Formats: sequence, C-alpha cells, structure tokens
Amino acid sequence: MYRFMTLCLVLVMTMGAIGCGRGDGKMRTRGRVVKGGEDFIPEEGEFLAITFVPIVEPGQFAMDYHFAEVDQDAGTFTAAGKDLKGIPEGKYRVAVELMKKKKDQFGGKYDAEKSPFVFDIDSDTDEIVIDLDKPPPA
Repeated sequence: MYRFMTLCLVLVMTMGAIGCGRGDGKMRTRGRVVKGGEDFIPEEGEFLAITFVPIVEPGQFAMDYHFAEVDQDAGTFTAAGKDLKGIPEGKYRVAVELMKKKKDQFGGKYDAEKSPFVFDIDSDTDEIVIDLDKPPPA
C-alpha cells in the first residue's frame, strides 16, 4: 500500500509540474492595453491588433512575428503565436494597432518597427501592461 501511495504522489506531482511549466517552452503571457488609467476598449467598427516582434541583432531581420489573441471587449490579450500554444521566451517589441477600415488609427506610432513597448518574455513574466498614455522612451 505504501508503494502504491508513493507512486500516486509522484505521478500527481509530475503531472502538476508538466501542467504548470507547459513543458514546450512556449509562453502564454497575458497583457492589457490601458489609456487614461482604464482598460482600452475599441469603439464600434474598430479592433485592436497586438503583435510580438522578436528583437534581433543589428543588421538582422525578425523572421517570425507572433500574434496575440485579443479580447476586444476587455482590452486584454494573450500571446498565442502561430499554433495558438504561445511564443518562445525572448525579448519582444510589442506592436499595437487600432484598426478601422484597414487603417491604423494610431498612424503607425506603435507598429512593428516603431513601437516603444519592449518586454522580456519568460516564465517569470506574469502580465504586461501597455499604457498608451505613458509609452517608454524609444
């Protein structure tokens, strides 16, 4: 009986560790966009697009952009990536676009090349906050 209980305990602990760490090295980091101290909610006919662009060495180009699943009604997002399982750990420029009739209402101010929102994404990253009123210096 003691062996059986020990085996069950080890199995439960292993399953818990796999569930917490995901085991695939991909991060499902959550975030939110705020303006005026409140969650930023797009108006009717608009939608937020959030893209994680890997920061690469000077002279190199980012080969993969990673998209986020955006809850348009809450102004929140989750890094999803191509397979919807997350993005690799790393340093990312986070592009924010407010689209209306295929045009960015921010005028490219926070696009994949200009966005001042840069974050290190790893297993310690709990939530990122993109404050449109207080962008970091570029």
